Amino acid sequence: MKRTLAVSGAAALAAFGFAALLLRGLDHPQPAPGVVATTSAMPTLYCEFYNFVGRAPKVGFTFSTSRANEAPAFAQVNQIEADGTRTAFGADSEPSRNWTFEAGDPPNLVSPDDAIRILLYGYEGTTSAGTWFEAGLRSIQYLNLDGKCRCGGV
Repeated sequence: MKRTLAVSGAAALAAFGFAALLLRGLDHPQPAPGVVATTSAMPTLYCEFYNFVGRAPKVGFTFSTSRANEAPAFAQVNQIEADGTRTAFGADSEPSRNWTFEAGDPPNLVSPDDAIRILLYGYEGTTSAGTWFEAGLRSIQYLNLDGKCRCGGV
């Protein structure tokens, strides 16, 4: 019984710590650890989505962005889960994941396996750099979650 309580307490503390680190990026110009900085030389898009209760971060995505023939391209750099799990893409162990950009109202990012869709409600390309804008996550795994994104390094 004591062991179960200790493990549960440690898990709750770890989740709280992760949430606090991610939320710190909402109030300060410095991103949370593991998040690509908004002042980096490489243009990026960072999106984080919140659970239904308490507005704690549930999952975050970082993309490197580029423009090829005026169409924006988004390559996933990492994915951070609420439990602290982080998956880095583009390395030898995990191949790059290029998401599809669908222009529209709102624009969408669609994962390569078509399982996740990110709705970019306030996305204006380079004009939205540095400011948070509303976004929505649509997936079977994460359900429908509200969140925010911001562009950096543009």
